[in-house]
Amino acid sequence: MTLRLCGFFSLCFGGFLAAQPAAQPLGKISFPTSGSPAAQPHFIRGVLLLHSFEYDRAIEAFRAAEGVDPNFAMAYWGEAMCFNQPLWYNDNVAKARAALARLGDTSVARAAKAPTPREKGYLEAVERLFSRADKAARDRAYLARMRELTRQYPDDDEAAAFYALALLASIPQGERNAAVSVQAGAIATAILEHNPQHPGAAHYALHAYDDGEHAAQGLQAARIYAKIAPASSHARHMPSHIFLPLGMWDAAAASDESAFEASLGDVYRRGESLAQADFHSLSWLQYEYLQLGRFKKARECLDQVTRALAAGSSGQHDARHLESEIGRGFGPASLKNELASMRARLVVESGDWSEMKGRGSFDNIDELFALGLSSVKLGDLARADAAVEHLANAGKAVPDRDAREVAAIMWGELDGMVRIARGDREAGLAALGRATTLEAARPRPIARPYPIKPAGELYAEALFASGQPAAAIQQFRSALVRTPNRAASIIGLAQAARAAGRASEATAAASDFVKIWHAADEGRPEIPLAKALVRTAGK
Repeated sequence: MTLRLCGFFSLCFGGFLAAQPAAQPLGKISFPTSGSPAAQPHFIRGVLLLHSFEYDRAIEAFRAAEGVDPNFAMAYWGEAMCFNQPLWYNDNVAKARAALARLGDTSVARAAKAPTPREKGYLEAVERLFSRADKAARDRAYLARMRELTRQYPDDDEAAAFYALALLASIPQGERNAAVSVQAGAIATAILEHNPQHPGAAHYALHAYDDGEHAAQGLQAARIYAKIAPASSHARHMPSHIFLPLGMWDAAAASDESAFEASLGDVYRRGESLAQADFHSLSWLQYEYLQLGRFKKARECLDQVTRALAAGSSGQHDARHLESEIGRGFGPASLKNELASMRARLVVESGDWSEMKGRGSFDNIDELFALGLSSVKLGDLARADAAVEHLANAGKAVPDRDAREVAAIMWGELDGMVRIARGDREAGLAALGRATTLEAARPRPIARPYPIKPAGELYAEALFASGQPAAAIQQFRSALVRTPNRAASIIGLAQAARAAGRASEATAAASDFVKIWHAADEGRPEIPLAKALVRTAGK
């Protein structure tokens, strides 16, 4: 298999491949069972992988345990658990039931092979999870049994960890429940206090606190998870769920660089399709590079997705992709969609509007917005009008409520910018203000912000451009509360504060910007601008 790798990936990939992931740690747990001594290590490895959502590899480990000890009930429990990916909103009931059926034809027969009350409790919980009820009822029943199990065995860290995960899974997709998230986070954090190498505790704490409001509470888990489980690319990525919303760009980028490296190494070794690589972490990495002013690196991330799409269209390694037990990886449609969003972010964050010049097509709403904003900046208002119309239609036609809200905000942003470009500054600023109000009514972002250009930031920039620096300062401050340390908001605040005569605020913001862009691409005009603001703000 030949991979054409880009940038730092190609430089360090060879050295990374020399390390075998099996020799790398996955964390440490204590999970005694009645399985044979020869099967137990395979079982423990399976649970460690399960805690890090490395489902395919966990299945292999649990099946290895079953091969050593065919009557090892907990090994079949573990395999079945791999077919429920609660925070990815995906399960495969048929495969889970098939795994359990190899242990016994009925739940009674299977329970008879679990020799202890504790193991029977675990088996009963997974039986509920994959019963004949509907999904919501199955999840509730499983949650209740895991709650009961933690009460029966208060010293069982595994019961507590899986209960914390079940709590998080009880929050409907697209919704947030701070009380439940904090409860799950507290359970996970308590496990970490006496076992700081528990991968599930660290992992579930991060998911508990990445709700947009409690990220700072997950910093301890973020700082240890990748260190205790480097054999998992997902474990390497998860700290960025805390670092990114806090605007800790260097730490977030390091996390996602490491995650994607590990993912590529795994794909290479297993002979899989490049589409099986972790493009989730790569898309986050691209956004982190953009905030660091590393636009060349951000473009290399796009190139990597383009290569994956090309490999998919040529049929390379598709067979192994289809064999994936849980359907890991991105299909061509989702990869194409991700590429469009990444391209749109690059254009909007870099200000390279010529990227969209003359473009008449788009693959998703993010790219449509970037096309429209680029048209405004390039003075092509007819094309911008067309983008406004398309966004208006998308806001009505998209079935998902969350996506409709984002489309409505994007429409307001673009409508405002077009009005300003036509000379109707008052109406344009009013439109941007309404878009900002809509955005503020939404929960704070838990990852990359949507819309891709925060409305409050765009409104602040427009206010500053219209000669209202004091009003712009207020909007930039609000934008930075919502999305901390965004580079465009910080440099905008520095400029607005300087124009308003607020020297100390201008100096502080400009200094922050220079620190964030410490490794930015050479030749970017923002750096000399920020340094000049630092020098002159007090004069």
